[in-house]
Amino acid sequence: MSKATPSPERNNSWNISPKKLWYGTGLRGKLLLSLLPTILIIILVVGAAFYKVSKDYIRIALGRTVAMQNLAMVHDIEIFMENCATDLRFFAQCRLEGEDLGQQFRNRIIVGGIQYYELAFIPASTGKPQIFINKNRKVTALADEDVDRITPNPLLELERLSSLKKNEVQPSYIRDITYPHPDSKNKNMLDKEKVIRFYIKSIDRQGKTEGIMLLSIRAEKLRNFLTLYDSKNSPLWSFTRSDELRFSYFVDPQGWILFQSIPKGDGSTELTSFLARQGYRGTLGKAEHNIAFRPSELHADYWERISKIQKKEKGLEFLFHESDQHSSTIPTLAYAPICFKRTPEGESEVYGGIIYTDRSVLPKVAGYDFMNILLVVSGIAIAATILVVLFFGRALTNPIREFAAAMAGQTSLDELKEVDLPYKDHDLQVLQKAFNRIIKHVNSQYIQIKAKDEELVAINSQERADLREETQSLADLEITVIPEIIGYGKQIESLKNEILKAGGVDVDVLIYGETGTGKQLVAEAVHNNSARREMPFISINCGALDESLLLDTLFGHVKGAFSDAKTDRKGAFIEAHGGTLFLDEIQSASLKVQQSLLRAIASRRLKPLGSDKETAFDIRIIVATNADLPGLIKEKQFREDLYYRLKVLMIQTPALREHPESIPLLSLFYIKQAEKLTDKKNMALSRGAVAKLVSYQWPGNVRELVNSITRSVVMAESNVIQAREIRLEGEDVIGAENEQPLTPGTKQEQEHTDFHENTVYDNSGPDHTHGSSLNERQLKAWKAIQSMNSVTRNEYQKIVGGRLPSRTAIYDLQILVKSGKLRKTGRGPSTRYIVEE
Repeated sequence: MSKATPSPERNNSWNISPKKLWYGTGLRGKLLLSLLPTILIIILVVGAAFYKVSKDYIRIALGRTVAMQNLAMVHDIEIFMENCATDLRFFAQCRLEGEDLGQQFRNRIIVGGIQYYELAFIPASTGKPQIFINKNRKVTALADEDVDRITPNPLLELERLSSLKKNEVQPSYIRDITYPHPDSKNKNMLDKEKVIRFYIKSIDRQGKTEGIMLLSIRAEKLRNFLTLYDSKNSPLWSFTRSDELRFSYFVDPQGWILFQSIPKGDGSTELTSFLARQGYRGTLGKAEHNIAFRPSELHADYWERISKIQKKEKGLEFLFHESDQHSSTIPTLAYAPICFKRTPEGESEVYGGIIYTDRSVLPKVAGYDFMNILLVVSGIAIAATILVVLFFGRALTNPIREFAAAMAGQTSLDELKEVDLPYKDHDLQVLQKAFNRIIKHVNSQYIQIKAKDEELVAINSQERADLREETQSLADLEITVIPEIIGYGKQIESLKNEILKAGGVDVDVLIYGETGTGKQLVAEAVHNNSARREMPFISINCGALDESLLLDTLFGHVKGAFSDAKTDRKGAFIEAHGGTLFLDEIQSASLKVQQSLLRAIASRRLKPLGSDKETAFDIRIIVATNADLPGLIKEKQFREDLYYRLKVLMIQTPALREHPESIPLLSLFYIKQAEKLTDKKNMALSRGAVAKLVSYQWPGNVRELVNSITRSVVMAESNVIQAREIRLEGEDVIGAENEQPLTPGTKQEQEHTDFHENTVYDNSGPDHTHGSSLNERQLKAWKAIQSMNSVTRNEYQKIVGGRLPSRTAIYDLQILVKSGKLRKTGRGPSTRYIVEE
């Protein structure tokens, strides 16, 4: 038999090279692929070049503005200090001429001169100091007895005489001084100020040193120069400034940051340095000035600025730290020295410096505006190109587009059809014939493969499921840390971790979760893993007892407390002494019971009914609920104070549908239990049965799973439980007698799903509802849903009365979706059904 020669159609390769991709693209696509990238690249390159140039010039302009403002502040402070020195020389001359020093000081203040804080003359040998204080433009001379109350003592200032030359003014840095309050009515009051003093040596006409004269200004005067230039009152104010952070600060030649400008909107008058020292590590506070800050030597950039200030150099920097890469501002920093002449004819010396930081968004805003313009231009160019391509390419590509649409529309192997288009184009006819030959071949092969697959799936679903890992897990269950909790996955691991954490501390626990999720097992696990494990574990179901019986069960009574009280009864609180008391369905307790619980839990003492003696107890309380306690609090059905008293630790038991990976292991565990009840052995699940259990939503959680497994073991005809032998909530019992095993993805399962999506169940059985025809219950619900934007399964159950099974509600909603009235969104607990327009 000769070897078959492959047909040309079979030689088509699925490996698509760039060249084949180009030739496989339509005419309009080729035009767009060639024109659009070229246009975009040109626009982006030109735009990037313009953006870089404009950004650089904006930064230069911004830097010049910052430097100019910094120099203006420096200039004003230098003029101010020069005026202070001139005034001090004037006062020294007044004393030399024998004029009244206090009167001259008062006149200077009254006529609107600089508002100095103090003027003082300290004699070098004999005589008493003359000290004048300016308080709110009122000059007062300190009495002799008040001089000794000044801190620091003004006589200490005489130490500066040795360093002062004739006619030389020497400024100090910020100093903390304390003066007696210059008001005779308040003798014990003191004024504390931060001042800067100017010193001059007082010399008589014979050239003999008489003492030292000093003139003080409040330090905030210099600070106000810095603040002024960041306000609307600035001499340089010419336009409205944005709200970015701008501040300046004063440094001395030794690198100490003495104070900063007041931030915008801050009405504080205290000297601060918190903005200036951000990002620096160093020393905070020095003698006579507690808010001064000196960065450590590690900040080389800062000390380089200080070095330049010491050399009388000014500078401008643009800061690009890693921390600023994602910031909307670009810090610009300018610095300049403040110089002071000690003598009118002498050379100026560096007194300090001003460093000004401006975080302007101007470059960023300009960049954003530029990018917006670039995007608009790019959009216009792209739109114009697309319109041209569409205009000229439409007529040429219509046949190919229709052929491609016909091919793309055939997405299901069950509905493959041959293509027959009316165009006589030769190339299109060749493509059409080749495609139709492929469809005929695929249809033939698909029918055969489908039949074989259905046969294999049916056989495979009846085989014993491979649950070796689950079997081993059950064998190791006794040696696990928490054998009460069975399952896999993140939900179960998280639950076990929470149990161990709760067991490690002796506090009350609130367990919440749906019915059937094992809240009591969790409570027992917490007890067994706690220090109280050897003591009693008492469990009370609050929903099973009425108010009086529950109070008696919890708190007990003494003999004779009521007619039937023949003996004493300890009650659960006392019986659980040293151990754990578990209260299930706590939401069922009446308000009276809640009040008694709150009092007992808060004080850890109780009085049995009929007793006048309080009894102390030592227990851990664990409560469980499946209700929405915050909702009950709003409805005044549960005490809020009790809720927060119980909610020290919270543990949520996950619903079974949230960890479907645990279902095979749980099923195997409950099969072993059911074997003991039914005297059957070696029972197992088929693959179809496992798939059916895993795909079910389990509204009853583990309790429903236990019942289903037990029923399946009883009804099983062999030692392998088949899918048809598992009965779930809402299934048609009559039709289930003849059902075949289901495996996800098979046609048989799809038919089973389609049947249930068109069948509605309630407590009395199935209703005939199919397609868009709705029964009476569904019509009633639809009228209510129309006034809502969306509905959930829980809301649907409330609309129809609240007693509708969950699966029946899901089926009803699926029917409304199939009829086009609703649209399903989301998955799992977040599923909602949106009302269609």
